[in-house]
Amino acid sequence: MNFNGYQTLRRAFDAIDNVVMFVGAAMLFALMCIVVSDVALRYLFNAPIQWAYEVVSSYLMPGLFFFAVSHTLKAHAHVSVDIVHNYISPRARYVFEAVATLVSIPAFAICTWVSARNTMADLATAAESTSGLAVPTWTISIMLPIGFGLLTIRLILNAIGYLGTLASGRELLALPPIAGTEETAQ
Repeated sequence: MNFNGYQTLRRAFDAIDNVVMFVGAAMLFALMCIVVSDVALRYLFNAPIQWAYEVVSSYLMPGLFFFAVSHTLKAHAHVSVDIVHNYISPRARYVFEAVATLVSIPAFAICTWVSARNTMADLATAAESTSGLAVPTWTISIMLPIGFGLLTIRLILNAIGYLGTLASGRELLALPPIAGTEETAQ
């Protein structure tokens, strides 16, 4: 894959990722509104919203996490240990990033496959949640394969970028910034 093809593919995936991240941000806003309303109704009128806990815990919290996980990797906002990175060359950092990414891909691909299989089983059996809302469980579990799938694709794109940079000497994908250095200001 050439440089332009990689960048085009990355931009296309970033657009999808941004839409999913927007949905996650909307879920955060909905969560805030529901929690504030529930607390206000509970303490002012002794009339809490009956479905608030299930919607927050089953839909909004998992959605926030799984819909943001790929974008968080793109933004280099996941927890990382970069102590060694201060003492090695950029080329060695690319090797470390490539190895870590290549090791992560199978793990998250398996998570994607297992969660997708479970979601399809929920859909096929028409299983419903045991709460008062009795919503189909696949509407809850579908967030997992979406999040894990997007993360797996992001990892694959990063692996291509890191390995392509190592092979060509041309920067396809920038290294994550090192905490406590001027790199974080970029």
